[in-house]
Amino acid sequence: MRLRLLILIANICFFQSALAQKHKIKFGKFSEEEVSMQSFAADPGAAAVVLYDKGEFSQRFSTNSGFIFEYERHLRIKIFKKEALNYADVRIFFYNDEKVIDLQASSFNLENGEMVETKISKDNIFDEKVTKTRRLKKLTIPGVREGSIIEYKYTVTNVSYDIPNWTFQRLEIPVVWSEYKASIPSFFEFSKLSQGEIQFVIADVIQKDNTTSGLHYYTTEIHFAQENIPALKPEPFMTAETDYLSQINFDIRAVYKPELQAGGNAYSYRLINGAPLETRRSWEKLGEELLDDVYATPLNSEKFTESIAITCTAGKTSTAEKIASIYEYIGKNYQSNGYDWIWMSQTMEKLTKDKKGTPSELNLLMINILRRAGIQAFPVAISTRDHGRILSFRVTLDAFDRIITAVENDDKSLTLIDASAWPYPPGMLPEKDLNQEGLLLRDNTNISWVPLQNKANVRSAFQSDLTIGENGVVSGKVNFSETGYGAVWARIRTKSKNAETYVKERYPDLFVDGNLSNISLENLDAWLEPNVKGTFEYVSEGMATASGNKIYFVPALGLGLKENPFKNPERKYAIDLGTPFSVAYSLTYHLPPGYKVEEAPKAAKLTFGENGMFFDYFTEIGADNIRVNIRRSVKQPNISVENYADLQQFYGTIVSKLQEQVVLTKL
Repeated sequence: MRLRLLILIANICFFQSALAQKHKIKFGKFSEEEVSMQSFAADPGAAAVVLYDKGEFSQRFSTNSGFIFEYERHLRIKIFKKEALNYADVRIFFYNDEKVIDLQASSFNLENGEMVETKISKDNIFDEKVTKTRRLKKLTIPGVREGSIIEYKYTVTNVSYDIPNWTFQRLEIPVVWSEYKASIPSFFEFSKLSQGEIQFVIADVIQKDNTTSGLHYYTTEIHFAQENIPALKPEPFMTAETDYLSQINFDIRAVYKPELQAGGNAYSYRLINGAPLETRRSWEKLGEELLDDVYATPLNSEKFTESIAITCTAGKTSTAEKIASIYEYIGKNYQSNGYDWIWMSQTMEKLTKDKKGTPSELNLLMINILRRAGIQAFPVAISTRDHGRILSFRVTLDAFDRIITAVENDDKSLTLIDASAWPYPPGMLPEKDLNQEGLLLRDNTNISWVPLQNKANVRSAFQSDLTIGENGVVSGKVNFSETGYGAVWARIRTKSKNAETYVKERYPDLFVDGNLSNISLENLDAWLEPNVKGTFEYVSEGMATASGNKIYFVPALGLGLKENPFKNPERKYAIDLGTPFSVAYSLTYHLPPGYKVEEAPKAAKLTFGENGMFFDYFTEIGADNIRVNIRRSVKQPNISVENYADLQQFYGTIVSKLQEQVVLTKL
């Protein structure tokens, strides 16, 4: 039995070694299959495929310099469609004391039966200062078109005490081979978390005894690889898709000072762990670094913002008025470029001159102006929903991708604002910001977590008073209101287009065969008001069908759910319906003379998850009218996969109920 086990282990090791050798490639050398590939067989619709992606974190010891760490990356991608040309844009972040060396980047195209290489020139490689300690190397690989292979590799040397993470899977495109290796000295105390559904074809973690010039030390050798990795297929109402990618993350718990210990002879020494150089980083320590390294200058600058603060607050007496005025000023005069990162990419002078910046920069600008106006305001570091969840045990600046604003009110309570999201009212964050908690950076001695949640309600209401003609024409008046996100959307859409377009986009099924007139909207310009109200008159020849002595119509008017968003028989990922909300429809139909209700939907009341969700359908039949009231609310928007079948049935019942019809018969 033992012999068979040893043979099995040997076979596995040989298989893994052979597999790694099979995927060992040289820059600019391609297989015939890579050159001729027009699409990826396993995913024919993919815009591109990653042919090879390898990262390696290595160490070497020098008696003069001590340990030197390097990180090497080698990536090869085949482009099939124009929408994948952006993969030629390469961004490499690194610290000031690190160097990017041995950079190669080229595109390869088949021309007259030969592969022609187009190399990037040094003139097209740019270094940018991001913060006091971070830099960015930017380049765009030239000559890229449909059918190109792009390839680049580089090494970051003098890497600090941090183990790079690795993501094997992509959101948009499949990956043929992804491999990661790391050699980690014993004086790194770390934990490793792997996640995702893709099986590893190589998964080795071994301890190794290294010898350099008579010096011995241990390392942990990590080697992981995955093959033929499909792009992650999103499901409706997912949280951040990046949370489900196949990946490995590392957390440094402590770093110890290497100390020499005499070996068995005069020429032999061993490195052992001495006193800790750095213990596990805390979120509080990370917050201090952000305040000192990144935000001190932009938050304390007065030269370019003092006059703005004076102008915005002139004639304003209350704190709430001053906050609203400054927020509105930025919203109306500054443009967000949409790039999410927490670093300052420009000076306050340039930001106030060009009036365009990242969402984080606009928020830092607002905090600065608020402080110039004598209002307590602080940065809050968050991870947007697209960026993914924050892992509490993994303390890293990479956890965040946006800075928002916390303002202290007169009663010492906090109001959260995203300066890039105007005209969202204060206290209402856009949905993409609502992801767990944010790190509130009051000062170096007061750093804490705050929940990211909205104080404002999210409600929609629709009330109609309609008359059904004997010919099936439906006409009458509609009143509606939107509170919360709906009100913001109404203001944005009416500003960019007009009121009629907004209403037709808001209730598209009403206007397939219908028209509106005499539209009126309230509170469109009053962006601090929580709701927008509207009325219009409505006529439709398609909502009811007259046939013989009967008239048929669906009283729900196509409002609400028209199809079940959860169609797949199985579900892999947890469901996130966004924010709590409620909708209510009150519909009155006056019957044509001489008609009565022959058939109508029955009342129904549904609940899901201990009143986490609620649906109510109520019908009242009068002598010459019929009233239908429909309500739906979501109080608990997060649902586990285990409850998917029940959720699917719940939504299926709602959709079926909303499609039930009324039958009128002439007496």
